[in-house]
Amino acid sequence: MTVTGTDVRQIVETLRRAGTEKIAALAARVDRTQEFSPELWSLLCELGVPSLAFSEEDGGIGGSYLTYVTGVEEVAVAGAVAALYPGPTVQVAGAISRFGTEEQKKQWGRDLVAGRAMGAWSFTEPQTGSDPRQITTTAVRDGSGWVLNGAKMFTSFAAYADVALVFARTTPDRLGAFLVPTSEPGWQPGAPIKMLAFGGQGTAPVTLHDLRLPESALLGEPDQGFAIMVATEAEAKVRAGAICVGIGRRALEEAVRYASERLHRGDPIGAKFPTVQSTLGEMSAAVDAARALVRLAATAVDRRDPAVSRLAASTRIVAARMAREVTGLALEVCGAYGWTQEMVLERLYREGKFYEVGQGVIELQRVIVGKRRLEEFRTTGRLA
Repeated sequence: MTVTGTDVRQIVETLRRAGTEKIAALAARVDRTQEFSPELWSLLCELGVPSLAFSEEDGGIGGSYLTYVTGVEEVAVAGAVAALYPGPTVQVAGAISRFGTEEQKKQWGRDLVAGRAMGAWSFTEPQTGSDPRQITTTAVRDGSGWVLNGAKMFTSFAAYADVALVFARTTPDRLGAFLVPTSEPGWQPGAPIKMLAFGGQGTAPVTLHDLRLPESALLGEPDQGFAIMVATEAEAKVRAGAICVGIGRRALEEAVRYASERLHRGDPIGAKFPTVQSTLGEMSAAVDAARALVRLAATAVDRRDPAVSRLAASTRIVAARMAREVTGLALEVCGAYGWTQEMVLERLYREGKFYEVGQGVIELQRVIVGKRRLEEFRTTGRLA
């Protein structure tokens, strides 16, 4: 079965209803308490969000990455942290689908896609962000298996996931990727880190101490870790862009509502002041542009387009900037009321900055796009 346009519209409507009825309140609670919500995770799995990106062969609904990011955007309108919850699970499942053995797909893949298991992505270390050359965690062959030692940082759902995809150095100049059952005694999560925004994911440091794994835990070849990371990180950037669009849409909606209801001498400020109308128009155009780029990049993911790396990085640049700017403009429309916790804008403002900092800083995305364009011109003498 292939998901049709009508199916996607039905999925969006279902998620929109759930967003209003359940997701919004749960996401707001997660933001306040910064505690992981099993109820929110279970709800997202019941709604089938992790399965949207996958074929029926992989255990999904016969969807696509475009279907997935469309759903993620809708969830993010209700609560951006909720849209982030399925992310690592989908990323690990995607890596298994593309690089895994049949045994690994049976052991982990289908359960991750169906939401019966949760995944964690464990790449970043205390002394490295986006640079794989600085990874110091080691994976050393020991008989018929591997022993991992090292430290990871900012691993979301570290204490809640069933399996983590861990990147470790298999030789001084090569990386491997390993499927680590988190029930192993060598997997040792620390205390969750308090965050300015997007708390409640159990994001934590992890110590890997003499963690023993069988040969079957290796995903792909011992030197394929970097390739696996690059292939799946591009998809994660597009997902991040969809979350930014959801943040922007919610900020725009809040600003339009306020401008429609706030009166100045008996007239709504949105109807009375061209400056307010102009601000709302600027916000709307930015959201529309970011959304179009997210969907273009998602389509490139589905087609395995060679340009996906550039498009994914461009998406992060445009969508993250939009989220920051639009949430700031929404605060200007709403004035002091927007700065209070009575409105959702103060949360959106905190969330709107995240993707210029987290999951690969924005400067790095600019470098990626610039390099790809230079390579393209050097090879073809023109730009597509």
